[in-house]
Amino acid sequence: MPNPAPKEDTWAFNPIGSPFPDNPVKVLGQQNMYVALWYKNGKPVHGYAWNDGGVVQASFPYGKAELTGKVDLGGMIQVLQYKGDHNSLGYWYEWIKYKDRFEKTDERQLVRCGDSMPILWVNRPGGTLLGYLNMKTEEAYFSQAGKAECVVGKPLSEMMIIIRNLKGGPPGCVCASCPKGPPPVLIMLNEWADIRMGDPWPGYRTVRAGDKTLNATAGDCAEQHVALWYVHGEPVMGRIWNNGGK
Repeated sequence: MPNPAPKEDTWAFNPIGSPFPDNPVKVLGQQNMYVALWYKNGKPVHGYAWNDGGVVQASFPYGKAELTGKVDLGGMIQVLQYKGDHNSLGYWYEWIKYKDRFEKTDERQLVRCGDSMPILWVNRPGGTLLGYLNMKTEEAYFSQAGKAECVVGKPLSEMMIIIRNLKGGPPGCVCASCPKGPPPVLIMLNEWADIRMGDPWPGYRTVRAGDKTLNATAGDCAEQHVALWYVHGEPVMGRIWNNGGK
C-alpha cells in the first residue's frame, strides 16, 4: 500500500538546558548526536544537538566560531523529531551522499530550511560532525571546540545529507504494510533506544543483565537491563528496571 501524502517535518522547540525532547532524529552512525536547527539574525542554521544528562545542548557554526551554550544560543533551538512511521507521516528519513541528491527526485525530498541544509562529514579527521550547507554558495560549515570549519568543492560529494523518502518504509521495517524480508543476520550493530526516566516501560525486547534474573540484594530489582546515559558528553553505562510499568 502506498504511503499517504507526506506531512511536514516536526521540530521540537527547546531552550538550552531544557529536558531533551522525545523521538529525536539521530545522526547516521552516531549515538548521541541529533539534527538541530537555529536562527541567527533571522537566517536558519543547521547544527547538532546532544543529550547532556537529560537536557538539551547544541552546537552551531557561525562565521569562524562555534556557538554553543545559553550565552551564545539565546532563545530556542529546534530538534528534528520523527513521531510515527511512514504509514502515518508519509515518509521516512534516509541518509544519502550529497552527490546523489538529484537522483529519484520524484520520491525523495531534501530536508532543508531556506538555504540551509544539514550535511554530515563522515570521514572528517578528528571525528564525524554534522553541520550545514549553504545551498546558494555550496559551502559547508562545521563546528567543534570553539571553532568552525568551512569545506567546499569535491570533498562535499562524499558527505551525507538527510532526505525524506516518500516510497515505502525503511529497510527492516516491521509494520504490517511492509513485506517481510529475510531473517536478520546473527551479528548486528548494537541498537539503543532513546527513552527518559518515567517513560512507559518499552514494549520491545531489552537486554537483561546476564540474560537472567539476578540474585540481587534486598531492595534491588532482580530484573535489571543494560542502559547507557550521557553526562557532559561522556557515555556512562548503568542499569534500568521496570518500576510499575515505567
